[in-house]
Amino acid sequence: MKKVTLVAALLVTSTVNSAEIPDFLDANDIENAEFKCLTEPATYSEQDQKYVDMLWDETLQYLQGYAIALTNDAESGCINSDKTVYETAGGVKKMCIMDRRDMKLMVKNIYQVVNNPEQAKQCFSAREDVDWIYSPGGKLEKKSPVAKWLSRETFKSFFKNKVTDKKVKKYGKKFTKNFYDMITGPDMKMPASFPYDISANALPNLWAAVGWFPMYAQDSERNKRNFYNIRGGYAYAEVFGHWGLLRIDEINGEKVGAEVGMVAQSVDTFYPYHNHAISEIYYTMRDPACVNQFKNFAIREDNELVKTVREDAHQRVVEFYTGEAGEYNMWSSTSPSEDPLIYFHQNTIHAFDIDGQCEAKPHKKAMVTVWARSNAHDKRNDYGTTLLCESQNQPNTPAKLGEVIECDLTKTKW
Repeated sequence: MKKVTLVAALLVTSTVNSAEIPDFLDANDIENAEFKCLTEPATYSEQDQKYVDMLWDETLQYLQGYAIALTNDAESGCINSDKTVYETAGGVKKMCIMDRRDMKLMVKNIYQVVNNPEQAKQCFSAREDVDWIYSPGGKLEKKSPVAKWLSRETFKSFFKNKVTDKKVKKYGKKFTKNFYDMITGPDMKMPASFPYDISANALPNLWAAVGWFPMYAQDSERNKRNFYNIRGGYAYAEVFGHWGLLRIDEINGEKVGAEVGMVAQSVDTFYPYHNHAISEIYYTMRDPACVNQFKNFAIREDNELVKTVREDAHQRVVEFYTGEAGEYNMWSSTSPSEDPLIYFHQNTIHAFDIDGQCEAKPHKKAMVTVWARSNAHDKRNDYGTTLLCESQNQPNTPAKLGEVIECDLTKTKW
């Protein structure tokens, strides 16, 4: 079959006219790639298909812009790569992100998709049958014909009917009311490595209809270790991946580990220390209202400040004192123009501190990021679980600043 490239008509909001295969990729891996889907292809009526096509077009724009950003070396000092922070404790450490094999594979997978859109589309659906992903509702849904067609259950309904904790409900109600303002507007800015805008300003159907999940809102053993305002003020969505709209098992016989999506975290919140047995990255795509408003923390599992408490065949429980002298220097500020990209290796303990004191209307603002995990196919390492750390003195309570915390690190298999 003749290679199908992403034509300019699909990229009306971008500065890119085609998905040209860069010279660091083998064209033989890209052209006429063969796809194996995780599920049978979805079928739609002619009337419904036009909405699915709109969603698919914006998905291709999102993915291509992201792949180009990761491999943009114009300002990084790298070769075919953007530069990323990967650890902040003990001094900010950076690397060329495409030095990582998992990142190379993810970028190759994206180019295989955008250069074979008709074949890859067989693995794509609107996921209208999934009852655990939601529409933010409100103005975001009203502005999107795709979201209106899908008519997913809304955040408003979710927090009212599926969340039991009253404090979480209260925060969730505020999050829902202001979600549109949180992810749109003039302060949404792309880092310089991006070729065009992939925010909700430019891709309104994708951001409205992708299917969002407030993953900490419902009661669970894990969520005892989280703060109420994060539980009600945080959501993520997956565009490409095992749980997303584009669900691919294999390309050219190789397992696909990419998960790519977006995250919104309300300001005036602290996402507590946590870790997982899979690599993860974030690109900051909103201008802060003041210096040091958005801060990232990352400490790798082999850092000398991380001490082993106990271990067995499957996990290592570690402790870390968050009240160390000079602890404030263990955080890195991020913005679209300052260290916008951060990469967390497997088992890196990390946290996000989003200040709201300098905001005129903090209830209308959030930290917004392009998010991805890279090796979700490796199920030996329990890729789906985010493990929240806990207070050592008060187990099953959130890991707070200024105390000794404990974290469960997975003994990864390789």
